[in-house]
Parts: sequence; structure tokens; C-alpha cells
Amino acid sequence: MELSEAILTRRSVRNFRQGNIPDDSIREMIKAAIYAPSAGNCQPWHFYVVKDAGIRQRVFEKACRQEFLADAPVLIIVCMDCNESASRYGDRGKTLYSIQDTAAAVQNMLLSATDLGLGSCWCGDFDERSLQEILQMDKGRIPVAIVAVGYANFAPTAPKRKPIDEVTTFIGEWEACGEEETSEARRIEHCDMGGTVFHDVNLYGVEISDVNLAAGKIYECNLSNLEIYDCCLDGMKVNGIEINSLL
Repeated sequence: MELSEAILTRRSVRNFRQGNIPDDSIREMIKAAIYAPSAGNCQPWHFYVVKDAGIRQRVFEKACRQEFLADAPVLIIVCMDCNESASRYGDRGKTLYSIQDTAAAVQNMLLSATDLGLGSCWCGDFDERSLQEILQMDKGRIPVAIVAVGYANFAPTAPKRKPIDEVTTFIGEWEACGEEETSEARRIEHCDMGGTVFHDVNLYGVEISDVNLAAGKIYECNLSNLEIYDCCLDGMKVNGIEINSLL
């Protein structure tokens, strides 16, 4: 299935046929989820795949007794690990990035289910602490979504969407930067930058020459067309690997 077709045909399915879902299909959904983007590539997620009927019933009881959760043959509990993001980004990682990251993972999972011919539904109405107890979650894991998965009894009608022009604001027109300005801005030379840390920096096309980069660090940067010559690179690391070991 083409991606555009999966996006446009995905539906929130709340009526499932009984029948086992192969583990291979579940793994494909999880694989799609873990390829979602995450801040700093922290990947602050964990997935509990619940097939056991007794546990599914207990989850149903703590999720406002929504019938489709009881009917679905598989429930995937998506959790965020706040500590993964907080250790790098502090409170913003804990309260925002980890939520954004797991939401992106859930969307990938839903699209994968559609591609596999499965129905799915994203549920966020449940008691977090109860789910933590039922699944005996590790400390720090917080459930953020329940994804019900199964074979759909029927395909729901697509709800009406707001028009693009109603929800979109275009600002300005694209303008190319002057070559002289761009060229000057992309050159670093004749300076001491020992110990400098480049993190999440666009270094595309940058020329670095006659610069002291000793003990510097470069990680999670765009290094396409980067040129470094006649520089001191003693102890410099790129993504945790000492650059001299790469030469």
C-alpha cells in the first residue's frame, strides 16, 4: 500500500472480528513505531502487547469500560519513559518531548496497521496508575495511549475534515540567499576553538581551515559536504568516536 493511501484510508476502528493477530504483524507495527522521530534520538518509549484475555478485561475496566477495548484481540499499551528525555532536556524533555515522541510512534503504528490490513483505534481515556499496576510497569514508565488492534468488521466512514485553507497559514515567499553572503557565512578559519561542542548544528558545506579543534565534539549535526583541513584534531570526537580513529 502506498503511504498516501494508508494515510487517507486509516480509520478509528471500534468493531472487531474475533481472531488471532500474528506476532509478525504486531512486530511490524512496533518496528514502524520505533522508527518515529524522537528528540535527541532518546526513543523514550516502551510497548506492552496484551493478548491475555484476563488482563485485557482488567485494562477495559480501567479505561472507562469502552466496549471496543474489550472486543479487540490485542491491546498495545504505549508508554513514555520521562527519564530518557529529562536526562538530556530537563523539564521540557519530561513534559513535552517525551509526549511528542510517543505520539509520533503511535501514528506510525496506526498507519502500519492499515498497511497490514488491520483495524486500530487510539485510546487515551484510562487511569494511568491502574495500568501501571496491572502491567507491573518499571518505575518511570507512564502509559500515554492504548492502541486496540484487530480485524475490522467494517470500515467506518471517514469523518469530515476541515479544509486545508482553514487550518493553514502561509507566511512570506522563499528567497535565495546571495552567494557572497552564504559563502562567507559557511567558512571558519584562523581561530582557536579548542573544546568547542557542535550539537544539532547544520554544518552543510562549511569549510574549516587552520582552526584548533582539539578536544572538540560534534554530534547529531548535518555533516554533508563539510570540509576540514589544516586543523588540529587531537582528541576531537564525532558522535562519540575520536576522529583520529576514523582517519
